[in-house]
Amino acid sequence: MFRMVAILFELAVLVCALWALSFLSTVLHELGHALGYMLATGDTHWHIRVGWGKRLLNVKALTVNLLVFDGLFSPAEGRIDTKAKLIMMLSGGPIISLVLVVALLLLRFSGAPFYSDAIAQSAIVFFINTALFINGAILLLSILPVHYFWGEVKGMESDGLQIIHAMKA
Repeated sequence: MFRMVAILFELAVLVCALWALSFLSTVLHELGHALGYMLATGDTHWHIRVGWGKRLLNVKALTVNLLVFDGLFSPAEGRIDTKAKLIMMLSGGPIISLVLVVALLLLRFSGAPFYSDAIAQSAIVFFINTALFINGAILLLSILPVHYFWGEVKGMESDGLQIIHAMKA
């Protein structure tokens, strides 16, 4: 009986940790768009939505939903009035995702032990690898010139496709 409870507890902790990694990766990508937007316009009025499904949090600048597998940055109306500003805002998310991927790769392959205990070491490596996969997927899916096919962003253009359209305009 105790073993079953321990397994269920470990599974619950794993699911929560994976949710947190997905949430952090998505929100950091969207904050990259916010940073690009603020640098381009000087405006601090924007909103980020992370995920879809049941709403968990809704404050002025952030909405968090249960299924954190997509995100959307919404700038203030009328502030993106040039092609350069649009490209700067659109590039912010992929740039942050790229920085995260590079940092995680450096951390993963640095060769330094994270912890002396083998079980803790393998858990840390697992979470670094998982974060690397999540951020790599976010980077790839945001720069590929495609229309999204899931969640609340279904049918919308990726950052890469929007950048291509902006450069052609």
